[in-house]
Amino acid sequence: MVGVEFKSVEEAESFYHIYSKIIGFNVRKNQCRKNQAGIVTTQSWCCSNEGLRRTKYIKNPNRVHEPRSEIRIGCRAMFQVCYSKITKLWVVKEFRANHNHCMATNMQKHFLRSHCKISAAELEQAKLLKKAEMKTSEIWNLFVHQNGGWDKVGYTKKDLYNSLAAERRGVDDLDANTTLTFLQSKLDIDPEFVYAYMVDEESRLTHLFWADGASRFDYELCQMPLVVLVGSNNHGMTCVFGFALIQNETAETYTWVLQKFLECMKDKLPETILTDGYRSMNKAIEDLMPSEVHRMCSWYYSVDEFDLRWNKMLLDYNAENNEWAKALYSSRHQWADTHLRGSYFGGSTATNRCESMNAFLKRFLDEKLPLWRALQHCDHGLAALRYGELGKHATDKISMPVLK
Repeated sequence: MVGVEFKSVEEAESFYHIYSKIIGFNVRKNQCRKNQAGIVTTQSWCCSNEGLRRTKYIKNPNRVHEPRSEIRIGCRAMFQVCYSKITKLWVVKEFRANHNHCMATNMQKHFLRSHCKISAAELEQAKLLKKAEMKTSEIWNLFVHQNGGWDKVGYTKKDLYNSLAAERRGVDDLDANTTLTFLQSKLDIDPEFVYAYMVDEESRLTHLFWADGASRFDYELCQMPLVVLVGSNNHGMTCVFGFALIQNETAETYTWVLQKFLECMKDKLPETILTDGYRSMNKAIEDLMPSEVHRMCSWYYSVDEFDLRWNKMLLDYNAENNEWAKALYSSRHQWADTHLRGSYFGGSTATNRCESMNAFLKRFLDEKLPLWRALQHCDHGLAALRYGELGKHATDKISMPVLK
């Protein structure tokens, strides 16, 4: 490779970027030397894993968040070109091909940061769609379909969010008078439309609430519950085991759901179960999985030094003979930390994993959708979740965790 010539430094850079994408690693500019006239004469690029992170960024006693995975791990792969006054071409002076880390696989290459770039045409299209009131997540889904898959887009969902945020940064289009005029016009065509607001001394909106007639009507509707069975993977991320759309939340219904779940999983029982303590669900679990470790959501109960504090509480409130307290004590193995030590719950002590999944799915669902379309949207949401998991796998492949 040493001695190969390029017509320009841009051509050399393009070559190394194409090469790095084929091999599967990130690239960044490294050393740049200029002559006395300020003209570049030497330019080098290196693997993004070159160098080492400064100790002060790792050993910080005042750290609030966990340190990010280590990217700079001393990789020496690099590419350097120099300008030749004789041939007036850029000549490769040094090329190191060996890396000290794993390369990204074909399914992971589209997560490489140095190769993620939104074209000017797609950015303009995204801005136009934002003006048409499309959500950024919907714009991303459109680009996914246009390009034929997540890995064909050429950049990540986060890149799209960041690019659109950069376009909006510094622009404040919140005008109180215009906004209130618009809300008043809504009231003219919808008698059930309501809004309320507060402004500061400079007539800037500080609080705003509104709801149209359809929203107020929908609030009164009773809808079929969607049950989502979730777990935790090796990254601590949520993974979905199954869905169920049910008519009611009786013990018989949950028993049927769990029976179908176990049939689907070839009767393999989970080692631990975490619920919010809903009685009908508890009954179904007791009937079908009596020997499994079942934990109730710890947001509802807090225990420490269990027996001592429990007895003291009963004495303080004269509740030794209280039936509810007796029933709660009899189920202590489901919610008391002292009775759950040694059981793995994937880092969850509450049903926050389920609730975050509910919020995630709401982005893809609408109560007015036909059932078949709702299932299709659930499928799409699940694909998005697994795409995020693939991204985490890719990040772990090309980085090292910071050990405590």
